[in-house]
Amino acid sequence: EFAFSTKVHNLLELSKFALQTDSTRVITLSLDWIYGAIHVPGATGGWHTLSHHGGKKDALKKLACIERDLVKHLDHFLNDLDQIEEGQGTLLDHTTVVIGSNFGDSSKHLCHNLPTIVAGGGYRHQTHTVLENPTPLCNLYMDLLHQHGIDVDSFGSSNKATGLLG
Repeated sequence: EFAFSTKVHNLLELSKFALQTDSTRVITLSLDWIYGAIHVPGATGGWHTLSHHGGKKDALKKLACIERDLVKHLDHFLNDLDQIEEGQGTLLDHTTVVIGSNFGDSSKHLCHNLPTIVAGGGYRHQTHTVLENPTPLCNLYMDLLHQHGIDVDSFGSSNKATGLLG
């Protein structure tokens, strides 16, 4: 068992300070190191083990508690970035944050219906959007490249830009 919330909080604080001090322009955080037992309000268990829930309600409930705790930290991080003035806006206005998962259904290792959040960046954000299946995630990455002035016709497995950000 380890301090999941503390580690996630510290990683996001470090990321915030690195962006705020212009120490870097790119940060990648991967939480795949989480194989031990996690204790958060309402649940104790291994995130990876719980992700192979097989539809069991108790495992899904614990997994939801862990993921709710993670989202709480992400919300705090985004709000912090939005409070830091930078130029003619905030640090969040000038930062693209992409939050995602490598599985849509981790129990079955399915890579469709990937939950992905794009925050900040000064984009024209939309509410929850379900894209036509199958839509390669690389279509979103191509949109991000276009929004940053990188004119490409394709990126990875992309087949067209989604048009969700412009």
